[in-house]
Amino acid sequence: MQKLTQFILINFLLLTSFLTLAVTPSISANDLIVNQMSDKAFKIIDVRTPEEFAAGHIKGAINIPYDQIEAQTVKLKMLKQHTLVVYCRSGRRARIFEGILQKRGFNLKHLEGDYLAWKAAQLPLIIDN
Repeated sequence: MQKLTQFILINFLLLTSFLTLAVTPSISANDLIVNQMSDKAFKIIDVRTPEEFAAGHIKGAINIPYDQIEAQTVKLKMLKQHTLVVYCRSGRRARIFEGILQKRGFNLKHLEGDYLAWKAAQLPLIIDN
């Protein structure tokens, strides 16, 4: 029984440590606004579709749809020296995108609450006509 308990405990600790490593650090909307004004090595990546991006996005955001990551390799390589803040509508697509870029050694942050929280807080949006 003691060996089973040890086995479960060790595997639980290993699993939680791997999950911790896999999670991208987050940044709040307020911190993002402050960093936009002060940090030039800071880039915002919107991974929604071009249509969603045109309907409203954060000022300075670069649109790289999450399902076009391989087609955007050149653009991404040019951004590698920057800290990238990634968002989508609700978080699912951004997490997929972040997982791929983490494996490639990018420095990433995830926008807390993504686009929906930004919009709900009535923070400024750029709308393309």
